[in-house]
Amino acid sequence: MVKGATDVLHLPPTATGFVLPLCASVFKLTSAVYWAIGALFIAKLYGIDLSTANLALVAASSVVLNFSTPGIPSGGMLLQVPLYASIGLPVEGIGILIALDTLPDMFKTLLNVTADMYVAVMTGNRSRGDDG
Repeated sequence: MVKGATDVLHLPPTATGFVLPLCASVFKLTSAVYWAIGALFIAKLYGIDLSTANLALVAASSVVLNFSTPGIPSGGMLLQVPLYASIGLPVEGIGILIALDTLPDMFKTLLNVTADMYVAVMTGNRSRGDDG
């Protein structure tokens, strides 16, 4: 991302050296949606009724825990184990989600990288005085 932002987009060093790495490490746009869909999938798979309050707890937890999620494939799923236990979902479902994560992870990565580059472009244009 940094090479593309520097060589192709010609972004300034403030965008490529600070904003882009910061976005990549803490701004994971897809977490809330993916965690909620994963919880719904596991609940449906095991025949468990997941209440709206529990689903809201999963989404809110994903936003809060987003900053501590490791930037490795399926890294955030390990943080879901205590959450699943607290809302009554079987923690074995995390293993199923990890096994099925390859294809969704490609799309999550695409969306996260696109969002990170967008933020870098917008801040890079602002630092140069462009209006976007």
